[in-house]
Amino acid sequence: MELFLFLLTSAPVLLFVTGVVAAVGKSNLKIPDSLNITLNIYLLIAIGLKGGMGLAAVSFEEIALPLTVTLVIGLLLPILAFFVGGLFNFSFHERIAMAATFGSVSLVTYVAASTQLERLGIAYEPFMTTLVVVLEIPGLIVALLLYNQTQVMGITATSGKANSFSVIRDSLFSKSILLMIAGLVVGLVTPDATPLKPFFVDLFPGVLLLFLLGLGVKVGQQLRTIPTYGLKFILMGTLFPLVGALVGYVAAGIAGLSDGGTVILMTLAASGSYIAAPAMLQASVPEAKPSFYLTLSLAVTFPFNLLIGIPMYIAIVT
Repeated sequence: MELFLFLLTSAPVLLFVTGVVAAVGKSNLKIPDSLNITLNIYLLIAIGLKGGMGLAAVSFEEIALPLTVTLVIGLLLPILAFFVGGLFNFSFHERIAMAATFGSVSLVTYVAASTQLERLGIAYEPFMTTLVVVLEIPGLIVALLLYNQTQVMGITATSGKANSFSVIRDSLFSKSILLMIAGLVVGLVTPDATPLKPFFVDLFPGVLLLFLLGLGVKVGQQLRTIPTYGLKFILMGTLFPLVGALVGYVAAGIAGLSDGGTVILMTLAASGSYIAAPAMLQASVPEAKPSFYLTLSLAVTFPFNLLIGIPMYIAIVT
């Protein structure tokens, strides 16, 4: 309980909750779209840069096994989400949306977990940002492959508008992946990144607070959509992250990750994408409703992980 209270009173959580309360209370608080885009770009580059600087300090042998188990997670989670969605009697296209959402990853959830670990003084492997990039794409491809089958569990599906190659291409050139890879490369090849630290490292916590405030406003606006989909929607958005966290915990044990690395991998496996997955679904699965998968990832799974999941994962591991 002390750990939960300590983490729930952290600045990122408090600013996020402030944004939610503002939206629910119909406050005139609003983060301008242009500023939100700028904050997003900054965070993506900064995360990649920090990951590249850490990656430069490790050998391929140290990262090979974590990369392998992360890839396996990316292939397994969308299949699990698809079949668990069937147990809750969701429609075929809703289950495809869940497969893409839970098969991909939430970058902001990763940032929240790493920030809390740093606040607690718990170290984690410097290459975890690389695992974020690896985990982003496989789930989207598996979801699309499920969608493109003419018969899936006896259900006929419409042929998809995209193929696996186009999903890989679009994912690699999406803003989130492209900027993180650019940051990774800069951090990896720059001999001395000291001049970059005042802007991309020292200012990072403050920029994160502003971003989470704006994200809280978005979540508050999405909350009104939840009753439309009923109790099973909430159960799926809160229980499946626990399944993902368990998968991440087992995989971290196989990869021999530290306590901090285990928490990060659990968090990644428990998160739901609200950037890469929606972009793929809108382009390739038009039958899936954006209000369904955006509300699921943004208004249910993300708050659950931020307020309950991450403290729980830390408590379990430590």
